[in-house]
Amino acid sequence: MYRNQTRIDFSALVDIISNVAGMMILLACVAIIVKHRDQSASLTESRPTKPISFPLAYIPDKHSLTIGLKYGKLYELPERELLDAVANKTTSGESVQWLDIEKAGVSAKIELTPTATGFRFQYKFNPDGGIALDEARETVETLDRIMERFPPAEFFYVFHAWPECFNRFRDVREYLLESGVEVGWVPRLDDPESYDVVYSMGEYDDDLTTIKAQ
Repeated sequence: MYRNQTRIDFSALVDIISNVAGMMILLACVAIIVKHRDQSASLTESRPTKPISFPLAYIPDKHSLTIGLKYGKLYELPERELLDAVANKTTSGESVQWLDIEKAGVSAKIELTPTATGFRFQYKFNPDGGIALDEARETVETLDRIMERFPPAEFFYVFHAWPECFNRFRDVREYLLESGVEVGWVPRLDDPESYDVVYSMGEYDDDLTTIKAQ
C-alpha cells in the first residue's frame, strides 16, 4: 500500500527572489499589508467611544425625593402631605396608626412602622392622574416646581420607572442633570396585586438598592 506524497518545490521561490521584478512584487505586497494595518489602527483611534457606566448602589448624603413614572405620566408623591396630616392629628391628641389621602391621581397611605421608629409610605397610581410626559411644557413646569420645593443641594431624586416610560425618563433625567440634580432610578414591573411604590422613612427603597442614573 502506498501513500501519495506531496513534494514542495522551492525552486520557484528562489527564482522569484532572484528576479528583480519578483522582488518588486513582494515589496508591493508588504506595503499593502502595512498600509491596511495602519488604516485600521487609525480608524480605531478616531472612532468616538463612550465608556460604559455600570450601575452601582448609591446612597448620597441628602434627603431622598421619590417620583413615579407610569402610564406615560409623572406622579408626584404626597409624602409631605401625609406627614402633615399625621402631625395635625397628633397635635389634636388623636392616636394615629395609619391614614390615607388622594392627591393628583395618587392614592397614598402612611402607617406606623412595626418598630414604631418611623413611617411606611405606600402609593398607588391612577391612570387618569399624573402629568402626561408627552406634554413637554407641562412636564418642564412640573419639574421646575419640584426643584423649587426640593432644592438639588438638599435632595436626591429617585424615579420608580415602568418600561413604557424608560425613553421619557432619559429626557427627564437629562433635564434634571443639567439643573444640578442627582438622579437615581428603580426599574419596575407592574404588579396589580400590590402598591406601586412602597418605602419607609429614611430609605431610598425597601432594599436600599437605588441605582444612580449614569
